[in-house]
Amino acid sequence: MNQKDPRQIQAELAMPFAPEDLEWRLQKVVEAKELGIAVPYVTNRAIMGRLDDVVGPENWYNDFKPWHGAGGKEAQLCGISIRYGDGFITKWDGAEDSDIEPVKGGLSDSMKRAAVQWGIGRVLYNMDVVFVEVEKRGKTWCIKKDQQERLDYAYLKMLGKLNLKPAPAGGLRPQAEPEPAPDGQAAGTQQGRGSNDAAGRAGNAPTGKPRGNGISYIIRQARINKGINSTSTQLRLESSQRDKLEAFVRGEHPELAVGVILTDVKLEKRQKDTVVYYMLEKFRIADTQPQAA
Repeated sequence: MNQKDPRQIQAELAMPFAPEDLEWRLQKVVEAKELGIAVPYVTNRAIMGRLDDVVGPENWYNDFKPWHGAGGKEAQLCGISIRYGDGFITKWDGAEDSDIEPVKGGLSDSMKRAAVQWGIGRVLYNMDVVFVEVEKRGKTWCIKKDQQERLDYAYLKMLGKLNLKPAPAGGLRPQAEPEPAPDGQAAGTQQGRGSNDAAGRAGNAPTGKPRGNGISYIIRQARINKGINSTSTQLRLESSQRDKLEAFVRGEHPELAVGVILTDVKLEKRQKDTVVYYMLEKFRIADTQPQAA
């Protein structure tokens, strides 16, 4: 049970994130000048890490519900519940489905907004307008990679004005903008027995080299997400080197429970919009036969 004072929890949840835990999106582009306005967001991985650190993984959970707007886009509602005393308090917010992978985009954005209800990342509303140089990659306008220093400076300057200091970084820096797949590139291929072809069905091209080969992972959190048209198993993994990451497997996998150790792991790095995550394509549950994900 959570023993912290509610005010202490509130203060710790609202602590500013490190620049490495932010992602930046283009809000507006002036094509003629190759300039854009960038706005910061906290990654869902950082939000989950903050909740784990402040109240403990056993003292919070999230829940999603589809929301049917009147005449508008379909949307998703997310509720984040935190234990206080003998019960939970839930705060809800929602977001419209995105244009690419609509439901998954709605789930991701709705969780970010629900986190703000708890004060997580709320300080970002104090950001001034930040102009960045942009470039076109394929048909998409993206923030130039050399603009990261400018973004970090603008964020830290804002915190300085508020006499605030960022918390230690909780993970790897997300990319400022998605790397579009080359035209005509296949999204994924069949991997054979004992593998998962969910990455191919997900509609995203890999954004990095596979990782995980030869490394064992223990499952720290596991949850089954049931959307309108699909079901996936969401995992929080910790490697034998103490690295932590979020991974997804297509379908419902009750055997992937907290405390289970995975070996012979193959992970494919993916990116939807600016959210970086991993698809678990192949694994073996310790002391068992290979499992098909």
